[in-house]
Amino acid sequence: MSKSTEITAAEEQEIFKGKEVLAAKQAVLTQSGQATAFNYMKQISEIAELKVIGSIKESKEYKGLLYFDENGKQKQVSTFEEFCIHFQGFTAKTINERLANLNILGEQFLERSQQLGLGYRDLRALRQLPEDEQTLVIESEAVETGDKEAIKDLIADLKAQHKKELDTEKKKAKEIDDQRQVAVRMRDDYQMKAMDYQNELESTKFKADAWVDQTKHLLFEATKYESNAVESLSRLMALREHFLDDDNLSPQVTEYLAAGLLHSFKTLAEDFAQAWLETSNMLEGYLPKMRPSLDVLQELNDSAMSNEE
Repeated sequence: MSKSTEITAAEEQEIFKGKEVLAAKQAVLTQSGQATAFNYMKQISEIAELKVIGSIKESKEYKGLLYFDENGKQKQVSTFEEFCIHFQGFTAKTINERLANLNILGEQFLERSQQLGLGYRDLRALRQLPEDEQTLVIESEAVETGDKEAIKDLIADLKAQHKKELDTEKKKAKEIDDQRQVAVRMRDDYQMKAMDYQNELESTKFKADAWVDQTKHLLFEATKYESNAVESLSRLMALREHFLDDDNLSPQVTEYLAAGLLHSFKTLAEDFAQAWLETSNMLEGYLPKMRPSLDVLQELNDSAMSNEE
């Protein structure tokens, strides 16, 4: 008994879908063939080729195209790299660089550069310049008059200038980072000294026969550190005034300085506010007797002199 050769409705539908997929892939293959053919057609420029390839890349319709590898085995394209190698004869890096030239420098200039014989190195150097300097080259008189050497010299000069500016910015960035590292080390050093001082104080015991001298010593220390804090605040305020008085600062410099100064003032204010809150709560009963340490020292001295008399 022979097997049935009739096609079911479901099978017919799958065949129809398969034909649609093949037709879509064939359209892409046709486009790819057109792009390849442009390489050999003098009347069609590389610009047209790049536009077609760019369209295929963006749509990703290169996926699924069939090709034969070096062993004669049929495979499907799954990446843009495979498409470029097997259908364009170039690596994706080369194709992407050409697409970048088109997208960044523009169709008109790219066509003009081909006419003048500018190389890929020149175009790459031009792409790496800031946009305003790219425009300076593209709209230069040298391009208009077709002076290839003048164009290359202009690109080289701008590249050297741009590199010098970048080197200067890197140097400034390194100096800033070095200063930041110094500030971090200073902060850590202050914190370590504060811990050492706290340990030193904890080991100090008040003695009945020496409490006056010990009290004077601690009040003197408090006055010294209060003066240091006032000096630090005064220096910060001087920096602020110097910053505000300078009308020649760029917006970027102003932003950085403002950010740093605001944080410094905020940190000081919050730390001192927290310290005051904790101290006033711990010594709340003595708030009515609060007065400057120097006044207390003077009272102790006066009291000592009275006792001697």
